[in-house]
Amino acid sequence: MINEILHSRLIAFFLGLWAMYCASIGAYDGAVFIPLIYGMLLLLNHMDQKKSTRSAKTNAQNK
Repeated sequence: MINEILHSRLIAFFLGLWAMYCASIGAYDGAVFIPLIYGMLLLLNHMDQKKSTRSAKTNAQNK
């Protein structure tokens, strides 16, 4: 579920739109904060997928 939300083009579009809006009015903290949170969620999701893939491989090897 979270994977589909994180990789949604619509979410990425609105994040880019928000960053452009914040940058145009000079609120650079808003332009950086939300994409930073989105990037951290992507990183955590990627790390979680790597861990689950690695554990599935070791479970398959042990059987």
